[in-house]
Amino acid sequence: MKWITARRRHPLAGYVVVILALALFGVGYAALAPTSDQAQAQTLAVDAPSPDDVNVLEGKQVFTQTCATCHNYDGSGTEQGPDIRAVGPAAVNFQVSTGRMPSMDPDTQMPRKPMAISEEALQNLIAYYNAEIRTDDLGPDIPYDVPGEAPQRDRFESEEAYEAAVEEYQTAYEAYVQGAEDTDMGMRLYLTNCAHCHGWSGGGGALTDGRWAPEIHDASPRQIYEAMVSGPGAMPMFSDGVIEPQEKQELISYVKTLQSEPDAGGIFALERVGQVAEGLIAWVVGLALIIACAIWITAKQRAHD
Repeated sequence: MKWITARRRHPLAGYVVVILALALFGVGYAALAPTSDQAQAQTLAVDAPSPDDVNVLEGKQVFTQTCATCHNYDGSGTEQGPDIRAVGPAAVNFQVSTGRMPSMDPDTQMPRKPMAISEEALQNLIAYYNAEIRTDDLGPDIPYDVPGEAPQRDRFESEEAYEAAVEEYQTAYEAYVQGAEDTDMGMRLYLTNCAHCHGWSGGGGALTDGRWAPEIHDASPRQIYEAMVSGPGAMPMFSDGVIEPQEKQELISYVKTLQSEPDAGGIFALERVGQVAEGLIAWVVGLALIIACAIWITAKQRAHD
């Protein structure tokens, strides 16, 4: 035991102890981190827009005015924008409904903003895309069985029609979100596949090359689903073969439930990165301070000796 006594008096011994302690905490956290599993859910049937409700010719006009400059008139792309013939209508609906397209600066990541065109114009645009631009039914379809955004008052002629649409939407929304049978499974799916970029609370986070993962608090269930199957920007694509529709419902249900949770706040809220991560940070900082104090005390003692 003399060699241990001799080495613990070495000037670097304290730093070695700190490094070993941090490594131990890191390995323990990695071993206990949640992994994905199977989930089961129910889906809500919502009809797609009727062919009578869309106008392909008007959709062509929308595409020509807002999309063709960057994506070319046949969707094959230009130096300013990528080829969109195989991305699928889900990608088009996501980008336009979240206001990210049309973009005034193709080289810059666009934040979420109000939609630049009307809902009717978007439906016409998607009808034209499916009829003339899309290649051989490639790319994911719009998940019409997942609730979209809540109705807006300016889209209705009367207050009665608006209130009826809101009631119908709330019924569909609650049926989808509350229809998930295992929200805990949705949590595990989210923490495994999403939280490392979008944060534990869905508040977003920084990525490389000046990009960022956006916050998802304002995203509708359909937009979250479309983002998963289309993989916008730096986001990986989670097709229905990777995460099944039932599993996506569990995940989305967890995200929407998470958004309703109150934020305790505080000066050390750490942007709600998660109780486990926050506890780990507290343990690491506290342990480091204790070890630093121990090293300082022993150093003073050696000086007196």
